[in-house]
Amino acid sequence: MPQKAADEAGLLALRRNRIGRGLTLMELASRCTEAGVPVSHSHLSKLERGQYTPRPRLRVALARLLDLDPHTFKPLEGP
Repeated sequence: MPQKAADEAGLLALRRNRIGRGLTLMELASRCTEAGVPVSHSHLSKLERGQYTPRPRLRVALARLLDLDPHTFKPLEGP
């Protein structure tokens, strides 16, 4: 079952930091896989578009790779 979407600030930070580091979605997916957290570029795209919130292991990997706080990706409140 998918988790709730992340708030907009977290999504903007994810995309901004990825682009700021000159990484494509495919490159970031590859780095996540190398860090032991396999993820597809299409899933990362869905994260950036707010369709999902990353699971804890992916949240930590993204935070490390993009120098973000893992709590950046908090889910939206609501139903």
